[in-house]
Amino acid sequence: MILSHFVNIILSTMRHIILFLFTILLSSSVIGQQSGSLPTAILMTGLVTEESSGNPLEFTTVSLFSLRDSSLVSGGLTDDKGVFTIDASPGKFYAVVEFLSYSPKRINNITIEAGQKTVDLGTIPLSADAIALETVEIVGQKSETTFALDKRVFNVGKDLSNRGGTAQDILDNVPSVTVDIDGGVSLRGSSNVRILIDGKPSGLIGTGANGLRSIPANMIDRVEVITNPSARYEAEGMSGIINIILKKDNKAGINGSFEVSGGWPENYGLGANVNYRKGKSNFFVNYGLNYNNNPSEGYTYQEFINGDTTSASHIVRDGVRTRLANSFRAGMEFEIAKNQTLTGSFLYRYAESDNETPIKYYDHEFYGNEPRGRNLVPILDYTQRVENEKETSPTLEYNLDYVKRYKTEGRELKASVQYSNNDETENANYTEGFYENGIFAGNDLIQQSENAEKQKNIIFTTDYVHPISKDSKFEAGLRTQLRKIGNNYLVEELVENNWEKIAAFSNQFKYNEDVHAAYAIYGTKVKKFSYQAGLRAEYTGLRTELIETAQVNPRDFINLFPSGHINYEFAGQNQVQVSYSRRIQRPRFWDLNPFFTFADNRNIFSGNPNLNPEFTNSYEIGHVKYWEKGNIGTSIFWRHTTDVIQRVTNINPDGTTLTQPLNLATSDNAGIEFLFAYNPNKWLRLDGNANIFRNIIEGAYEGADLSADSYSWFGRIGSRISFWKNADLQTRFNYRAPVDIPQGQQKAQYIVDIAFSKDFWKNNATFTLAARDLFNSRRRNTEISTDEFYQRVDQQWRRAPIVATVNYRLNMKKERKKPGKGDGEFEGGGEM
Repeated sequence: MILSHFVNIILSTMRHIILFLFTILLSSSVIGQQSGSLPTAILMTGLVTEESSGNPLEFTTVSLFSLRDSSLVSGGLTDDKGVFTIDASPGKFYAVVEFLSYSPKRINNITIEAGQKTVDLGTIPLSADAIALETVEIVGQKSETTFALDKRVFNVGKDLSNRGGTAQDILDNVPSVTVDIDGGVSLRGSSNVRILIDGKPSGLIGTGANGLRSIPANMIDRVEVITNPSARYEAEGMSGIINIILKKDNKAGINGSFEVSGGWPENYGLGANVNYRKGKSNFFVNYGLNYNNNPSEGYTYQEFINGDTTSASHIVRDGVRTRLANSFRAGMEFEIAKNQTLTGSFLYRYAESDNETPIKYYDHEFYGNEPRGRNLVPILDYTQRVENEKETSPTLEYNLDYVKRYKTEGRELKASVQYSNNDETENANYTEGFYENGIFAGNDLIQQSENAEKQKNIIFTTDYVHPISKDSKFEAGLRTQLRKIGNNYLVEELVENNWEKIAAFSNQFKYNEDVHAAYAIYGTKVKKFSYQAGLRAEYTGLRTELIETAQVNPRDFINLFPSGHINYEFAGQNQVQVSYSRRIQRPRFWDLNPFFTFADNRNIFSGNPNLNPEFTNSYEIGHVKYWEKGNIGTSIFWRHTTDVIQRVTNINPDGTTLTQPLNLATSDNAGIEFLFAYNPNKWLRLDGNANIFRNIIEGAYEGADLSADSYSWFGRIGSRISFWKNADLQTRFNYRAPVDIPQGQQKAQYIVDIAFSKDFWKNNATFTLAARDLFNSRRRNTEISTDEFYQRVDQQWRRAPIVATVNYRLNMKKERKKPGKGDGEFEGGGEM
């Protein structure tokens, strides 16, 4: 049934897209075979390693050139063991071996005689982080983004607009990823994405958007996006996984970088990343400090329709949000033996914020056919509710990682344990009064709330890789995660000088989640064909409890999550991958917590402790193609999801609204993704991506049809111009088309970023001036309409700043590389 549904969706929405993609595949394959075909099948092999450690380098590009005219005759990529196998023919050649942030190596005087069956180039070591010493002009930096068929890596330091920013700003610039005005992260249009730190869940993320805003950009090395994960990864995250990798260097001696930034609206930051390696020990320290003071503004317009009478409310929010966040991380890596390492680290984060948000309610009633609208509501008489909130959130996290490498190449055992403790306390005071003809008549309501949350998380993992033969391997692993969250929510009202608890909004909520998992994967490669099949089993135990009302909801379930990846490498540097995985999205804590916000007592947002997980079957076919000055990637994807969680707004008898998540629907999301990078010359780089998709939601609630069928797209295009010595100008344009949602629509949005950077002090320092969201156009803009209710929301929680940043590097050379196949080049292959 699922398969037939998939066929119907694809045929109805993407017939021409599929035809177009396979036309590209066929034509590029034919062209590659015509241009690069070899009269005699001779295999050239070799092993590429890192010079300092001897570890194999996967996804390294190996190109074979004719010695006569330097034309490209063949090429390929190393596998996960660092081994490459490419086609060759009799003649005289030279080879070039390249990998990002490593010095390229040229191998001269390669002579192949007729009759040879194989040519072994042996072990080829590459030195890391070195500037090429050949007499070639240095014209560009390491690419901002590299692409694989199922993964892309965004190198943070190479994107100018991220200087002085946070993790949230970084994610909003990663291809295929969008961040809405509330800080919600989506991948390919789906908000059900798993965010990890160094491959693990982390207290740094927290339970909301504030966690991402507390991580300074200077602490982040790169971001990995995995769109269709294998069984090796936890099954959480229906649209994929976003893995944020923090900085840790391995160079000998002492080195590091230091950063200071300032901007408008008030935005100040300090950062330091220091590394010291001596002998068998490597010490690393990261620190980040960020302070910002941001105005917020917006409105909500509502109409409650009752016969010939329409009650309207124009609600205006204008506030100020200040936040100070410190993040400190330190650790040591120690080589226990030649083939064993132990790494320990701890992280401490402390953040505090003050929010002042006055909310003005302008109320009016329209009768009959009288013209209605936000601008027709009188503004002399209004009710004002003011929230003053203080929030603190300390986080402690400890990690211990062990790695053992056996004598057999590729055989490896990894084990890790992580413990995190995250507290978050919010205290708020509310005053509510009436203004008549603009004159304050006094407060008639005084309230206060306290929201205290404590979260503890323990994770144990083991992973084992066992090569069966040169091109086959078996993997297996275990994982246990124990998570406990307690949330005490108290709301009180001042009555005759006494604080009285409001029972309807006060309770104690406990959430326990235990997940135990085991997986196994087998992969093999035969010439240019490879496949991987895996199965992951997970047991989940959930328990929610409301203490004061004695509501307990225990649940447990066992699920299987299969995955499969099939790769084939065509001639002409074309690769295709077909993949499948089954995923789960467990309800998030705030989706389950029934007491979420009290700032606007007319419009309440609440969780639902009875939510069930969502399950997704994800299918994808991808293609990457390389040219000398650029590359292009295309993916077609389809996700079928059951028990979809949707937020529904209901009108209460007293005229207030309650928005709550419910398991209401099934959804089908099918789309196509394009990514490209092009370097027409040494001073210009162009890149972009676009996602075009159709989202079908089928569901109903209390007799109301909540189905939606919408086409939408989002994309970005950027350029980088090196117009002056050691200076760059970067621009980026983002557009997000309207999206239909149950009960309404999310409006379109466009964002423009621009940044300038200049190196000085012998290229040891860099000045950057970056303006994110230059035209202040990034806003949450939604519209909901039913027979009895209409709502329009236009809100901006914070204005993106204009930031000036100075970065100084100690014993670190700025990574630059010679012109090659274009920045933003794709990695090859997928996971074995």
